[in-house]
Amino acid sequence: MTRSFRRIFPLGARPLRGFTLLELLVVMALLGVATLLATGGAEPLVRAARERGWIDRLHAELVRTRSYARASGAVAIVSFVPEQEEIRFVTGSRTRLLALPHGSRFGSGFETATGADEQAQTQTLVFFPDGTASDLELIVIGSAGRATRLRVAGVTGKIELTPLEPAGEPPA
Repeated sequence: MTRSFRRIFPLGARPLRGFTLLELLVVMALLGVATLLATGGAEPLVRAARERGWIDRLHAELVRTRSYARASGAVAIVSFVPEQEEIRFVTGSRTRLLALPHGSRFGSGFETATGADEQAQTQTLVFFPDGTASDLELIVIGSAGRATRLRVAGVTGKIELTPLEPAGEPPA
């Protein structure tokens, strides 16, 4: 019997009898991901990931601007412009823009207790060559209500980005 088996299946080959468990699990996982994407269940997750990526980019740009001020010996300015929904980074003669994500807005300092301020003012953050900065605290509210507090300590120039409770829910 082993002789006829080897004639049909050469050494190292095996008969095909179906799918392996691993192949079935991979197909099931792919079907689950496709279903999630097709039903729109992933949209909030994708939006949250994009907003988190934008917050990370904001932090990187702030650190970059502070580093420029320290390395160049010149003042660097960051302007938060609510009317145009952007942040301007001015380092020397160069200006970089970072637009707010769609549906996001600035909070705190730009709002009054009764709601949005009709004439929202541009807030400016200045990084000095000695590593210090002007004090600043404001909130960026994402499209899904997720808020992040931006705080820059004047004496140390330390930049903190802290996630907050969703808007509309008072903190515990």
